[in-house]
Amino acid sequence: LRRAEALLWVPPTPPPVLRALLVEGHAPAVRWCHGFYAGVDPIAAIAREVLLPAGIPLSNGRGAFSSSLAEYALMAALHFNKQVARCQQNRRERRWDKFEMSVLRGQTLGLLGFGDIAQHVARLGKAFGMRVVCLRRNASKPDETGLADLVLGPYEGPILPAHKRALLEQSDVVVCTLPGTEETRHFLSSAEFDAMKGGATFVSVGRGIAVDESALVAALPRLGGAALDVFETEPLPADSPLWEQPDSKLLLTAHNADYTADYFRLGWRVWRDNLERVGRGEPLATPVDVGMGY
Repeated sequence: LRRAEALLWVPPTPPPVLRALLVEGHAPAVRWCHGFYAGVDPIAAIAREVLLPAGIPLSNGRGAFSSSLAEYALMAALHFNKQVARCQQNRRERRWDKFEMSVLRGQTLGLLGFGDIAQHVARLGKAFGMRVVCLRRNASKPDETGLADLVLGPYEGPILPAHKRALLEQSDVVVCTLPGTEETRHFLSSAEFDAMKGGATFVSVGRGIAVDESALVAALPRLGGAALDVFETEPLPADSPLWEQPDSKLLLTAHNADYTADYFRLGWRVWRDNLERVGRGEPLATPVDVGMGY
């Protein structure tokens, strides 16, 4: 271990184990760390307090699981637009209910964040004929993908409530892909859910910390529905009000939207790409901005 030049953090390994390896002299030769997940919020403090001062770069699994998460987001949009819960209830009750179904074509897809996951969501949304609007921390950053019909956000300074409202008020489907940082804590709360269109669909596949779950529960009656794969506390406590919401309003999964048959192969591929770059002395493929937390 003392000869190890790299450390790989694979959850659910407790973050204190990584900290101990680094600060207690067990791995003095380390010159690179990698987080298997795209989200590195559990080790963000270690990155700031230990890795950054020591000049040890951190990379993550960004991009490994974007495709599956994008599929989940579009599945959720279809689930509520086609009223799948109603269809299932009708079948159980032998009811011939010829209701009008919504279509995604022509709807506005609002993306909170425009990183790799959101770009995959945008690509699928475009395939369904949706208009894509995104909110990003720096609206002046070029959209090299060409997927966004409209980019919202500040050109400098923080994201303001007005920036959020500008996206939420026009979006039929809102997908949150934000990372877990202090800046994104309860990024969506009562004011934001109130700003959403009545009947809109909300999907959360970033980090649970970004969503005020109590505010979401209060807003559900006026929304078309919400699909949550991530939560503030995981596993979701048995006494959470989320468990009590009707099928017609809430689709809930256990942070497994990206847990596919090829999950580990995809994660290892990103790790190997970074490993080979380190060996060649090249920049990391998926570097983490420790100051930003993602």
